[in-house]
Formats: sequence, C-alpha cells, structure tokens
Amino acid sequence: MKRLIVLCGLIASSQLMAAQQITLEDGRKVLLNDDFTWHYVTAPTASETPANSAAAKPVVAAIPVVQNQTGSLISLNSDKPTMQLSDSGVDILLAAASYQDGQLVIPTSLTNQSRQAVITVELEVEVLDSSGAVLSKQKAKVWSSIKRMADTYLRPEQIATGKPIKVDVESASQYQIKAKVVNIETR
Repeated sequence: MKRLIVLCGLIASSQLMAAQQITLEDGRKVLLNDDFTWHYVTAPTASETPANSAAAKPVVAAIPVVQNQTGSLISLNSDKPTMQLSDSGVDILLAAASYQDGQLVIPTSLTNQSRQAVITVELEVEVLDSSGAVLSKQKAKVWSSIKRMADTYLRPEQIATGKPIKVDVESASQYQIKAKVVNIETR
C-alpha cells in the first residue's frame, strides 16, 4: 500500500512539473520547461498566419538587432553611418565621417538601453588605410559625465550625442576603421 501511495505521489508531482505548451499571438507554439528554458515546438505555415486578415495585429516598430561590428570601410563622400557598437546595454553609433583641419572626424551618438545610468564610455579606435596599414590607434572617450552630478549621466532609455572621435591622419578618400568598446562605467 505504501508503494502505491508513493507511486501515485510521483506521478502527480511529475504532472505538476511537466513542460507547458502555449500558443503565441502569431500562432507559434512554445514549450515552457520547469527549469525556465523554452523552445519552439512548430513554426506556423503561411496559411496559418493572419498576415492579410482584418484581425491581424498592427506591426510594432522595433530596434533592429545588428551584429556587433568590429571593422568597417569609411568613404568620406558618403552619408552612411560608419558602424554601430553595442556593449552592456549601451549602443554607440559612429556616424558618417568627414575630414576637417587635418583630422578624420567621426560624430557619435549613444543610446542607453540598460537599467543603470552611464557615466563613461571609452572606445579603442584603429584607423587603417585602404591597403590595411595602420595609420593611428587610440582610445577615445565618447561619453563622459561628471561623477556625483546626476544631471550629467546618460539615463536609461535616453539618447544623447557623444563626443566626436578625432584622429590625426593624412587625407584620403577611404579609410578602414576598427573599433571596440573598452570601458563602460555605470552607476
């Protein structure tokens, strides 16, 4: 009798701890495991998705997910952004570069998507010529707040213009640039 009670208890507890399958609004099915992991069960086919129906939900714009770049080609006559870096919830956009007064100038902007205020963002920037020879390698602080002055911090969900990166190089029509985030201080 004791074995029967134990067996029934095990069966009941396994049913409580079993994975749960749910269906998302877009028709995808997800299996939720008791160890806080999940995976898709099936993907909806074209006939199952409500793409052209009146009941379809409006599309919400989202921030694009880009792979973290480390190198890019700069053309001075282009208005295309140079590259985007991301680290610890901080996105750094290196805008289109220009050549002014013997320097390559790259404007920057930052978006704080983390939950903490950002005090300092420092990049390591390497500028190469079109053949790959290193022209300059330097560290550049693109965001710097005054410690203990909360008004100067880059707050969560805030976008701000950063300090431009200025590199002393000879004038050329194209450069290669490699950049990476080396330091982010938060509070």
